[in-house]
Amino acid sequence: MGKPKVILYFDLHSPYSYLAFYTLQNSPIFHACEVAYIPVLLVAFINAIGLNPPWSSPNKVKWLETDVARWSRDCNIPWKQGWPANYPFKATTLKVQRVLTACSLECPVQYPDIVSELYRAFWVEKLGVQLPEVHGPVIANVVGKDVAAKILERSVSDEVKALLRQNTEEAVASGSVGLPWIKAVNKAGQEEFFWGFDHIGQVARFLDLEKLGGPHL
Repeated sequence: MGKPKVILYFDLHSPYSYLAFYTLQNSPIFHACEVAYIPVLLVAFINAIGLNPPWSSPNKVKWLETDVARWSRDCNIPWKQGWPANYPFKATTLKVQRVLTACSLECPVQYPDIVSELYRAFWVEKLGVQLPEVHGPVIANVVGKDVAAKILERSVSDEVKALLRQNTEEAVASGSVGLPWIKAVNKAGQEEFFWGFDHIGQVARFLDLEKLGGPHL
């Protein structure tokens, strides 16, 4: 029997994906698992499954901010009220998601740290990491200027564009109805899928891990 596995399909644009990533990376409970972070493109994802984004409704937007703030407080996840620069309409995450895809290929060991720093910049510092002039320096602070330059160069390659598209199609084909989309594989090799941060406790139970803390988990 192998180690339990967790695969997180995410886009930086999704605040609930940030909550899921932070928990998977920082909770000791999930340190017993093999965890993979797979970038997808939310815009293409929405078009593929006909999902109505929250920002299509003022009430949903207001609820989203309230709900994420509550989860962050209850689960002790860094968060600051307000929306990131250029969010949600002025800039898509296409470029930065391609950059993350390139990171996963170019520097897989440091890749989770890069995701972490970009998430912090986006959802805690509220910086517009969609833009190269913002995400470039963040990545360079993790891996250095030379490696960051290689990553940015690779991010515009056909290889990376195809892989991001493949990741997105893979998530859709597996039945995803939104992000974060989580694939969990237990020690016996059985797999199940979970949608949303509010199901992260179910992920832990399926994998026979210790119970997560937090009033809702």
